[in-house]
Amino acid sequence: MKLNFLTCVLLWLSLWSGVVEEVSSQEVLWRARLYSRFDNTEFGPLPLRISRTMAGTRLQQSLGLGIDSANRIFVGADLCHEWGSHDIIDRAEAIAYYGYYSPHWEFEVGAFPRGDVFAHYPRLMFADSTMWVRPTVNGFSLCYRNRDNYAHLWLDWTGAEKGVIYESFYLGWAGKLRRGIFFGQHFGYMFHTVMPDYAADGLTLDGSSVKENIKTLTAFGVDLSAKTPFDCLRSSVAMSVSLERDRHRGEYHIPVGLLWQTAAEYRGLELRNDLYFGSGEQRLYNRFGNYLYWGDLMYKLPVYDRTDLVIHFLKSNILDIDLELSLHFAEGSVYNQQILRTTVDIDNIDRRQIDRSYRYIWHW
Repeated sequence: MKLNFLTCVLLWLSLWSGVVEEVSSQEVLWRARLYSRFDNTEFGPLPLRISRTMAGTRLQQSLGLGIDSANRIFVGADLCHEWGSHDIIDRAEAIAYYGYYSPHWEFEVGAFPRGDVFAHYPRLMFADSTMWVRPTVNGFSLCYRNRDNYAHLWLDWTGAEKGVIYESFYLGWAGKLRRGIFFGQHFGYMFHTVMPDYAADGLTLDGSSVKENIKTLTAFGVDLSAKTPFDCLRSSVAMSVSLERDRHRGEYHIPVGLLWQTAAEYRGLELRNDLYFGSGEQRLYNRFGNYLYWGDLMYKLPVYDRTDLVIHFLKSNILDIDLELSLHFAEGSVYNQQILRTTVDIDNIDRRQIDRSYRYIWHW
């Protein structure tokens, strides 16, 4: 099945390329991102998380047609190979979308890569692995940008799994407003899913009902990056409010907490710290698991702190290589995690050259 899917995609790309080359008044575009990740976690004996290693390489490529300077169409595939697997391709997802791009507006509809906008969401809402296991969005994304300010509205139809989920989708929104060194930022989404319900014996089907996971996070902070020698120096405090509901049982929970985030980066070295204090999240996880929650499981704890030391070996507009060393403080113990990432991001839309302006401590 995977081979048939890949064959169809490659055939479609070949036909698409042949058609586009005959249209002289339009521009043939190409996007490609090669992403490798080695993620090792040591969480034993914490019951929330298991110790495991996720490692693989992902190739995201698409061919496009530039109708004019703003309107574009892309078709391609996201191909993933897990390290150690005997299969050439372990997962494949289609990419096919229309995009409109102007100096302030960006609109995409179809099946498109998550991109950098979704990467801004905190781990409390989307775990690190989300970008890896769910690399594409099936829906639309509308974003307005004006320097450091933006507003974002999006829909991700996460589909259905027969016998497990009848339908599910995310409706999300986010925004940021900055004035001088101060800023306000908001993230939110509603995850709506319809799942089968079972009787007390766990075997007898008892109809279906809606489960919902609604989260909001509103932050206020200060950004001193432009006022100091640091490449990044900011801190913010956010209030998290959620609504987790199982309509079948009439059960709902409203976790509330505070999230304090601080980040400092200077010439290749970055230190980040996230401290959460409040109600434990994901109250219905034992029944619905990842079918309802995509956030980091560590936020099920009422108190949780994470410290990351990131070494940026290479940081540019095309090639990024970094090593992240993380310490997790939970339930009186310390756990560790190591992530090595390599990203090569190339496209011919801007016909850009590699930006070598970033400076590193070891250049001295």
